[in-house]
Amino acid sequence: MANQEMRLSNMVTYSTVLLQCQYKDGTAGTGTGFIMNLCRDAESNCYFPVVITNKHVAKGSVKCVFGFCKADAAGMPIDNESFIFDLENSAWIEHPDPEVDLCCMPIGAQLNAIASSGIKLFYIPLETNLIPDRQEIDSLSAIEDVIMIGYPIGLSDTINHKPVIRKGITATHLKYDYQGKKQFLIDCACFPGSSGSPVFILNEGIVHQNGNLTIGGNRILFLGVLFAGPQFAATGNITYADLPVVPRPITNIPTNLGLVIKSSEILVLEAYIRENILKLKPGEHLQ
Repeated sequence: MANQEMRLSNMVTYSTVLLQCQYKDGTAGTGTGFIMNLCRDAESNCYFPVVITNKHVAKGSVKCVFGFCKADAAGMPIDNESFIFDLENSAWIEHPDPEVDLCCMPIGAQLNAIASSGIKLFYIPLETNLIPDRQEIDSLSAIEDVIMIGYPIGLSDTINHKPVIRKGITATHLKYDYQGKKQFLIDCACFPGSSGSPVFILNEGIVHQNGNLTIGGNRILFLGVLFAGPQFAATGNITYADLPVVPRPITNIPTNLGLVIKSSEILVLEAYIRENILKLKPGEHLQ
């Protein structure tokens, strides 16, 4: 992720898309997706662009609609003009672990066709180098400020083609696997439509890290993907449920906590794509 003309906080708003899905049973729902380049080959500068979201957002969909900003002749965004992707019967690639609620849709062919037609798009894909390694995770404190980018209850600035930004804190330490799974909790308002939202640590101007304060620095870490949240039932039971994509009357009480899949699971999905979709052998490069 690099654009010298923009602040980090502006850049991340060009990485997400509002997913509007139509399902086999005739219903429709919304979720959040984000654009990411996987399997990047440093030598050839080739990569596998995808839109990532939750399995439960895409499951049973027969059509998926989302839009990118158009760009002007200089390559700068035209925020109030969008190009709509209308993909029917799209083949979603699922994370190989059935318990990990992640999937992705390849969009390379569509992007190449659009570029060939002379239409310019503006988007800023996430890169895997934003995923923190073990050392970076261990350096974090138990309480970190986080931001989440997405479309709660399908809300967005439709005129300016912008998502909604939420802010919260980590509710469990990133260095631990919450309940033994590659997940963690955030204290942030999470609503239907937020499923698939990327969660970041994003600091501009002031960075507090390892007990040190840096003035004039920037930091961005891609921590994970929201997929569910605990709810308190009227009977007094605590349940965990996927955040629905189809709005429905609320019978449980949200706790303003969200379950987030650790971004390291995207590397597992990337390895699965490399070996089973692209069928690259060790040492073999994308063309």
